[in-house]
Amino acid sequence: MSRIGVSSRRGFLQGCAAGALSTLPGAAFADERRPVVVMTNHNDDTLSLFEKGFEKAYPQYRVQIVWLMPPDAMRHLRDASAQSPDVWWQAAPHNHLADMAKDGFMQPLGLSKEGLPAAIGALPLEGEGDLFHASQLTAFGFFVNSKAIKAQNLPWPEDWAVLAGPAYAGKVAMSDPWTVRFGSQLLSVATQSFGWEKGWALISAIAGNAVLTPKGLRDEVISGRQPVALHIDTVPNAEQRFRQPMERVYPKHGAIVNAGYIGLLKKAANVEGARAFAAYVLSAEGQALLPRTDLPRLPVRPDVYAALGKEQFDPFAAQAAGQFVYQPTDEGGGRSTAMAALFNGLVQDKELLSGLWRRVHAAEAAGRGGSHVAEARRALEEIPVAADFWKDETIAAAFRPRRRQENAVAPEASPAPQASASPPEQAQVIPGQPNGLTIPEPAKPIIEKWRAAFRENQARASRLLDEAKA
Repeated sequence: MSRIGVSSRRGFLQGCAAGALSTLPGAAFADERRPVVVMTNHNDDTLSLFEKGFEKAYPQYRVQIVWLMPPDAMRHLRDASAQSPDVWWQAAPHNHLADMAKDGFMQPLGLSKEGLPAAIGALPLEGEGDLFHASQLTAFGFFVNSKAIKAQNLPWPEDWAVLAGPAYAGKVAMSDPWTVRFGSQLLSVATQSFGWEKGWALISAIAGNAVLTPKGLRDEVISGRQPVALHIDTVPNAEQRFRQPMERVYPKHGAIVNAGYIGLLKKAANVEGARAFAAYVLSAEGQALLPRTDLPRLPVRPDVYAALGKEQFDPFAAQAAGQFVYQPTDEGGGRSTAMAALFNGLVQDKELLSGLWRRVHAAEAAGRGGSHVAEARRALEEIPVAADFWKDETIAAAFRPRRRQENAVAPEASPAPQASASPPEQAQVIPGQPNGLTIPEPAKPIIEKWRAAFRENQARASRLLDEAKA
C-alpha cells in the first residue's frame, strides 16, 4: 500500500504530509496498476486489511493512502489548486462527508444497495442523493475488567442501574462531557432510554460513584483502578481481542451512537477505481473484516453477522429487540453543549456529590432516616430543567453555535486555505479544551442558573441527611 502524505499518525504529526499532498494521484508505481487514492483517518491495521482484500479482488488497482483527520481533509478539498483524492473513507463520528456533499464536493456512489439497509433506527445509513453511505457503526457500551470485577466481588454490570448502586462507589471511570465530545451523547443515551427524570437520576448516582477524567479511561480499566468505564465500543472491542480479561458489555439499554462513512469525490481522477473500492468496503467480504481489525467496528450489513459467530454483537438484532431505545437525531451542536453544561453543574463539587451519595446509600442499607433520606435522594436526582427544555427558543438561541461565515462554493472555485486557517466550527465545546471552540456569551447566565439550582439541591440533600443523622 503506497502512502502519500503520511504513513502513520506520528508521521502526520511530524509534518510529512505538506509536500506530498501536492502530488496526490501522480505518484509513480513500479507496475501498471491504476492507483485508487483513498483519503482516510482509519488506523493502519484497518487500512492494511482492506488494501490486501481489495487488491486481491480488483488486481487492476493499487491503493494509495492519504491519511488526514477530517478538518485537514476539508481544508485540502477546499483548496482549488490541490489534486483531489478519489475516495473519502471517514472513521470520525461527525459526518463531514455530508457537510461537503452539501457544498458539491461529492458524486453519487452508483452502487447496488442490496443487503445494505437505508437506516438503523433513526440513524440514516444512506446519504441523500446517494452521495455517501455508512461503512461502519459505533455503539455505546461498558469497558469492563472482568478479573477486577471478580476480585472485588462486584455485581456484573449488565445495565446502568448496576453502576448506580453502592457497590460501585469509586469504581467507575467516566469521561467528562466538557472535554470529550461523545460524553454528551452518553448522557442522551441515558435520558432517552430511561426517560428524562429517571435517566438523570441514574446519571447523578453514577457520577457520584465515578472518577471523572478527560482522557485515560482505557488505562483506568486495564489497571483495575476502576473496573468499569462508560465508553464507545471501539476501544473495548480492541482490548477484548488483545488483553483478556478485558471485555465490552453492551448494556440492556444501549445505543448506536454514530457511523463512519465512505463516498466518491466529484473531482476523482479514477472514478471506476473509486467506485470499486467503495463497493469492496461495503461488500459482505469487506464488512466481515471490520471486527477483525485492531480497532474493531460494527458492520453495516445485517447479513454478515451470522458468519461472525454468536459472540459478535449484532446491532440490527438489538435494534429489532428494542434494546436500542436511544435514537440519534440532528439537534445541532448547541444541544450537546447544553447537556454537557447540565452535567458540569451536577458535578461542580464532585467530592460533595460523591459524599452525599455515599451517605444516602449507607442510610438506605441500614434502614435509617426514613422519609428524610428518601427526600435527600430525590434532591440529588433532581434535574433543574424539563425534558423539553430545548424547545425554549431563548435557551436554544443562547447555545446555538456561532459559525464563521463560509462561502459554499463549487469545488472548482473553492479558495485555497491560508496556512493559519482554522477548521470550520462543528459544535460548541468548552474553551481551552481539545475541540477548541467557545461557549456563546448568551449561554453563560443560563449555565450559572443551572449550576445554582444543582448547588441548592445538594445543599438541601445535605440538610436532610444531617437531620436524619445519616
